[in-house]
Amino acid sequence: MTNKDTHKQVVFSDKKIKVYEKIIKEETAEKKRELNRTLDNKVDEIFDKKYQLFLKDIKVKKDLETLKKATVELTNFERSIENKLKALKDAVKSHAKKVEVICERQSKINGWDIYWGHYDGDFDDFNSKLQKICREELTKQFRKSTVEGKELDAIDGKVKNLLLTLSYPNLTAKAVDLNEALKNGSSMLTIALNPNTLKRIEN
Repeated sequence: MTNKDTHKQVVFSDKKIKVYEKIIKEETAEKKRELNRTLDNKVDEIFDKKYQLFLKDIKVKKDLETLKKATVELTNFERSIENKLKALKDAVKSHAKKVEVICERQSKINGWDIYWGHYDGDFDDFNSKLQKICREELTKQFRKSTVEGKELDAIDGKVKNLLLTLSYPNLTAKAVDLNEALKNGSSMLTIALNPNTLKRIEN
């Protein structure tokens, strides 16, 4: 009787398949890396020449070169803008520092109560503060030299006297005079300045 090889179906479970797959990949990984490196080296040797031919073959070489030129021009222009912007910002910062030093010195001399230091100080920042100071100084000058200024000083003086009078101890007033004055529309300022209406009681 002749012996015959018998073949039986081999069935692998999913778990066994994953185990064998992992072993096979690990055993072949290094060889595959070596072969891929060799392929990459072969491609590198001819890439530059073949790439130019490839671009010609698909008829994009000329337009791609035009795009490259436009991209370079844009990049250079943007770089020039950045450099110009930086130079202008540096100039503003430098001049602002000089103005700040002068203004701080003048503030100490003239007694101006204003803060000059500012990280991003520019023309508008300093100009608005200087305009405010100049307006205040002009107002002071007109206050001293004009009729309106003298009238304002007189009013301030009367108000001061009124407040001082009302703060006197032992203050008396003639009820009839006070009531009549108020009824006639007189102001408290007029009443206070009338020595016959409000007066201190002498001890």
